[in-house]
Amino acid sequence: MRDDYPVPDYVPMAATALTDAERWPSLTEDGRAMLDRLRAHPSAPLYNHACGDRLTSQSVADLKSYQDTLRAGQHGWTSTQEPPWVADLVDRVYRTVPRYRGHTRPERFTDVPLTDRIDLLSRAFECVPDDADLSDLIVYRTSGSRGPAATVPMSPGFNALDLPVIEHVLAKHGVAVSGGEDRVSLVNVYAQPVAYQFASVSGYLGGAGIVKLNLDPSGWRVPGDCVSFLDSCEPEVYTGNPISLAALAELPLRHNPKAVISGAMSLSDTLRRRLEKRFACPVVDLYGITEVGLIAWRDHDVHRILPRRLYVEILDENGRCCEPGVAGEVTVTCGENPLLPLLRYRTGDHAALDWRYGPVLVGLDGRAPVRFRRTNGSWVNSIEITHVLSPLGLVAWQLHQGADGALTLSVHETGAPGPDVIARALTTLMGDVPLKLTLDNLARATKPQRYTSDV
Repeated sequence: MRDDYPVPDYVPMAATALTDAERWPSLTEDGRAMLDRLRAHPSAPLYNHACGDRLTSQSVADLKSYQDTLRAGQHGWTSTQEPPWVADLVDRVYRTVPRYRGHTRPERFTDVPLTDRIDLLSRAFECVPDDADLSDLIVYRTSGSRGPAATVPMSPGFNALDLPVIEHVLAKHGVAVSGGEDRVSLVNVYAQPVAYQFASVSGYLGGAGIVKLNLDPSGWRVPGDCVSFLDSCEPEVYTGNPISLAALAELPLRHNPKAVISGAMSLSDTLRRRLEKRFACPVVDLYGITEVGLIAWRDHDVHRILPRRLYVEILDENGRCCEPGVAGEVTVTCGENPLLPLLRYRTGDHAALDWRYGPVLVGLDGRAPVRFRRTNGSWVNSIEITHVLSPLGLVAWQLHQGADGALTLSVHETGAPGPDVIARALTTLMGDVPLKLTLDNLARATKPQRYTSDV
């Protein structure tokens, strides 16, 4: 799931490119009152950024109608057949996108060249259609956790598309987001040394407040302000990553939300159960990337692909389609971002595709599997290590094998069991490999990369 949601403030800022009227074209008087309340709250975080949803009334109407697409629940593709809309998308891209214009359109979809983040680095403009409306352009930079950071142009409507998708998934769990100008609907939490903090309102949610904040003490004026502010907001939903949500669960909050949403990193079953018990509500694990938005939501042991105009292939290292049940790289085709239609875009994430009441991702892992060498020379796949460490309730970890074969394991300190328990679990699988184990604050890394190896 993407970490960013449109939301702002007050504390002098170096440069504010837009006025409030430009940030919130559909802002009402009551919405303005909610915004002022969040900005002027005596316990508010040290806001350091400003942004709005930039949604017009037409954009809001389009997002509302998108719910019909989601409710229809039809993916339009099977394990052997692309969706019917793909041919039209390929035609449009080859006709209007500079990267493709002038090249012969392949007859078969599987012959369309693959793309990846390298294509979105220095020449992202070549991926923008000639007829795209640039009057309300938004540009994001990805975190780079799955490879090189990429430049992602998008429209305000596409940027807000996560909201109806989140509503759709929450409805599967019996949760409805009420919205409205008299409540705060979403609070997106971080827990790291530096992060954007801002308050906003959402036109899609009827003027409801949205806040993005950092739980780190550096983001607040005095101790206690964080708890006071969150309890006064009484948000309907908290969103964050496993590290920030684990930190949130440690706070003495009196208010429980309707739901908690986790994304950006893998959420362990142990932490999910801990969050469910702490907040007495459903905890939903979402998977997505900035380039195309939300892709799937976790349902027990699989991730159900969302019924968007989104097509998912699983490809091997040579770019060939994997058979159902065989793991490979998650590759997506999506034309919903008018400023960045993507054909066969390699995400850097890995899973197998299966069919259980529709397409699902099985064994979703954030990156290509890494092999680690035992002392006897045999190899262990990082997926096997995940199976050993996940039951320990670890929030996050980083495992590195040096060229000499020695292992260095850094474990996020919150909720971690004793070092002996962790070391025993790992060495049971890896054998008598030299191991250095530390308990750290992995929130210092935006998205800790679990596995690396010099071997």
